[in-house]
Amino acid sequence: MNGSEIVGGRFVALFFLGIVLLTPPFLLIFDRSAEISGIPVLYIYLFVAWAVLIALLALATELPKPQQREGEGEAAARALGYISAEQEKAS
Repeated sequence: MNGSEIVGGRFVALFFLGIVLLTPPFLLIFDRSAEISGIPVLYIYLFVAWAVLIALLALATELPKPQQREGEGEAAARALGYISAEQEKAS
């Protein structure tokens, strides 16, 4: 499994988490007449669930792709020109 498949798996997991958090059966848990500071609990839940999904999506896109083998990152960096010949000789 390469890095892009793992990142894609993160996105799929977040998609399904969003479906679960925002489906009516789960929303009915918070559909009560209770209020927190004058705001209905359902509205607070929707805002918090939405914010958590966005934060997790940002985290999933910013996390580095896991390396499958030792040195694989160096080969990719060399191929993309991020490591010059002088840097390669120095290490």
